[in-house]
Amino acid sequence: MIFNSIPVLMYHHVMPCESDLNVTPQIFEEQLRGLKTKGWKTLTADEFLYLITNPYQNRKKCVLLTFDDGFVDNFLYAYPILRKYKMNAVLFVATDFIADFEVKRDTFKPVPHREIWRIAFSERKHEVMCTWNELKEMQEEGVFDIQSHGHSHKIPDFINQNYLIEKDLRTCKELIKRNLHKESLHFSWPKGVYTEETIQIVKKIGFKALYTTQRGVNINDPFRIKRIAVKDKGSGWLKKKLIIYSSSLLSKIYSKIRF
Repeated sequence: MIFNSIPVLMYHHVMPCESDLNVTPQIFEEQLRGLKTKGWKTLTADEFLYLITNPYQNRKKCVLLTFDDGFVDNFLYAYPILRKYKMNAVLFVATDFIADFEVKRDTFKPVPHREIWRIAFSERKHEVMCTWNELKEMQEEGVFDIQSHGHSHKIPDFINQNYLIEKDLRTCKELIKRNLHKESLHFSWPKGVYTEETIQIVKKIGFKALYTTQRGVNINDPFRIKRIAVKDKGSGWLKKKLIIYSSSLLSKIYSKIRF
């Protein structure tokens, strides 16, 4: 039996500027409008986990939207558009960068991705990253499902130090539980770096779905979830990608042509 794949989209920024890993609000809205017009269902994290572990269930025209890191532009720009179209997404947050105090956002100025990370690793990190209250609001509205991206965003630096990886992940899991009153079961690898050994560590801690930065189809493996890096292109580009990555056959043909 041939199963449909579930495409998983990977975003980082949605903001009105030119930058790496950014989709402008206008293009993001065009993409969501295209999804809605064509009858695509945006899944919650729980729905995706159920479907990826039950491949016999109908998953036609199902898609998962994911965002990495926890940048505040997700709250300021992506969140209102998702809410407008009544769509869901998953936001993987690196908890060491999340502020626990109120921040005024009326002075936020979009800057390029590299500059955002430079600020994030400084005492000004609250200027570019979400706060716990902002994450709580997005989750309570049923728009963003907040999940784990580790604590320090330095797991690639710890790749041969298993005890540091485990400490980092347990810290992240605990902070999400403490601040958002939920058990995080989904984890996205920072920078997409992982090994077979680190997969076993993450599984031991209790994560049920692991997300890579590799392109590909998703049939029934929750521990090597492939994602499509979304470009700042309109609904036509996205429609093409969804068709390709909903089919394992088309995906194989496309990968051969592409390379």
